[in-house]
Amino acid sequence: MASRSVFNDASERVFTVQYRAKVADPQMTPDEEREKRAAAYALVQSKYDAGVPFFTKDALRDLARQFQANGGPGGKIAVTGLDGVTVHVPLESGQDYANRPYGDDFACVIAKPLVRYRGIRHLLDKRRIPAGGGVQLYVNSIRETYMPVGVGYSVEVRDAQTNEPVSLLPVAGYDAVKQKLDQTRQSLEASKEFAQIRSTLASVALPSGIGKVVALACSTMAAEINSPERSLAQHALVLLLRDLLSRDGSRPDVEGRGSGPARIQCFAQDPKYLPVDEQVLQENDVAVLDDPGAFLEIDETSVVLSVGPDIPVREIVADIARPAIMIWDKVVEMNQDQTRTDPVTPRVERMIQDYIELPFPPNDKLFGGLAIYVRKSAF
Repeated sequence: MASRSVFNDASERVFTVQYRAKVADPQMTPDEEREKRAAAYALVQSKYDAGVPFFTKDALRDLARQFQANGGPGGKIAVTGLDGVTVHVPLESGQDYANRPYGDDFACVIAKPLVRYRGIRHLLDKRRIPAGGGVQLYVNSIRETYMPVGVGYSVEVRDAQTNEPVSLLPVAGYDAVKQKLDQTRQSLEASKEFAQIRSTLASVALPSGIGKVVALACSTMAAEINSPERSLAQHALVLLLRDLLSRDGSRPDVEGRGSGPARIQCFAQDPKYLPVDEQVLQENDVAVLDDPGAFLEIDETSVVLSVGPDIPVREIVADIARPAIMIWDKVVEMNQDQTRTDPVTPRVERMIQDYIELPFPPNDKLFGGLAIYVRKSAF
């Protein structure tokens, strides 16, 4: 049976793949800790104000290389912080995860490593969380305050007797997911919403050379977490955008304005994907990438689609590229932004100045409050 990621809370039945490899600080007195923490906050803020990129393709590419080379138990991943100090994070893949939150019949095992992303708000987070014995701990250690990227993991739930991955949620089979995606695609293509998207994109001069669609955090179509209809609709939109912007003659482009290659490439990344998701997407010519592969694909020829991610997608993109088109949560003023996992930050606001904001059809059930951002031709 396909593997699963453990849930934060068994009663909520919500996926989590952001288990965090903690980087601890050395022992110090309370006064030393206050002094060092204040220095860390000041340095991070000064780097941010000076425009130093917190996320770079070189750093992400290096982490991907290390995951491949050192991904087994006993390996270590080298991560360099904003202060220039490199730490070596021991890999925990294959080890038991904490306790057994679902009873003695199920074991939780730490699986493959992932990139742990921390945006500026997370790095400067001064909140404290309760620990055992009433002790209050900061969200980040001092060392982690310097680390926009770190190491996280997916976690598998397994049968305690057979060690086989098991499902704690209903999961649809291949035939059902394939059929649902085909139906969702047909329904969306015939909808007023997609007619509006087509008209909206036809109303502006699109950047030349659009060559790929990159989808981030569209979630699993197979497992019944929250609303699989949202995931199906978002993946259907990926396929329709590809057809709309391609020049292969099989489908109309945006009133003849499509200027990409004969067939636009599609890439998708989400640690929640199950084998069924991957098979269906690959059969629809969508390449499923391991983290951080999708970010490495984003460039000036890309259309980026991301709906309500639990990582700071917009902040990462602001540092690494200026895509041709971005379809994601509408950028609001920072003091109105309540999306903690993918917040609006000063760099996101500056990036958006290079774009024309266009309306996305309102649909809270399937897409939430999105907007379309098209890079200005003069950029």
